[in-house]
Amino acid sequence: MRGNDMAEMGLAEGIDLLARRAKIVKALLVAGLLSLIAMLVGEIAELQGLINLDNADLDNAEGLYAAVLLANWLILILTYVVFGMWIYRAAANVDAASVPGFRYTPGWAVGWHFVPIANFFKPFGAMRQIWNASHGNETGDLDRGNGFLTLWWACWIITSIVANYVFRLSLKADTAEEFRSVLELEILSSVVSLALYPLAYRLVDRTTRAQQERLTSAHIFA
Repeated sequence: MRGNDMAEMGLAEGIDLLARRAKIVKALLVAGLLSLIAMLVGEIAELQGLINLDNADLDNAEGLYAAVLLANWLILILTYVVFGMWIYRAAANVDAASVPGFRYTPGWAVGWHFVPIANFFKPFGAMRQIWNASHGNETGDLDRGNGFLTLWWACWIITSIVANYVFRLSLKADTAEEFRSVLELEILSSVVSLALYPLAYRLVDRTTRAQQERLTSAHIFA
């Protein structure tokens, strides 16, 4: 997966583009966190029997809850798309800076997210190299561990696994107990996501600032 002309733009232009995409991603993450909090309140109310979507009425709490669920999914989809574009540009900038030891093309830095099994570890490896390269590390240090990145990826994996399991379980749920189990797992996923959103925000912000402050000078004096 080699990049196109967008991947091959000058480093300074690439960093400016990364910064613009970072602003959009961070805005979406803030919006996503707010919608997640509203959704979590609704999920807890549903678990306690205060809300029942089977009897949804757009003029009451059920209608508001349904609107929150829809908004959350729309924001989530947009966030996935723009976050992927941000990762692509971050990797392209590292590639343009000719950082020694960087092993991921921009396309595969994103593409590994869609490869079964490999998507549990390859995207993390790409992000770890992007992070280290952006912060001025060179060959031998690009795979160095980082507690912050590990925590971010652990939260991502947990929410992904739980969401996938909840979706499969919801398709087979027939009894009240099964629907309750689905809802409890949804709440668990939402709680973990409360940590994931701020971690993702910090990841985008710090990587972007590192490229602005260090990657250009590292490229000049390489």
